[in-house]
Amino acid sequence: MFTVILVFHVVCCVLLVVIVLMQSSKDEGLAGAFGAGGGQTIFGTRTGDILTKITTVLAVTFMVTSLVLAMLSTHRGESLIEGLVDTEEGAPAPSVPASPE
Repeated sequence: MFTVILVFHVVCCVLLVVIVLMQSSKDEGLAGAFGAGGGQTIFGTRTGDILTKITTVLAVTFMVTSLVLAMLSTHRGESLIEGLVDTEEGAPAPSVPASPE
């Protein structure tokens, strides 16, 4: 379950970055100053609205999956470092000192 949500989270992150980079700035920067601002008319005037809605959905999905992953990772009960130490050393030694006989 954790792995599935983690993969979904990473895909959501990549899509969010791509969608944000596809959006144009409000000022158009230097491209608008030299006449390159007409590129929005290729896809119509409603493209900005669609990209904004997709960005909102992806941002909410990112936040929800982040919270779910945080809650699932706290319920696991062990950290990544502890898991690595256990696998390298084998079973942990008992912490109770042996009684002298």
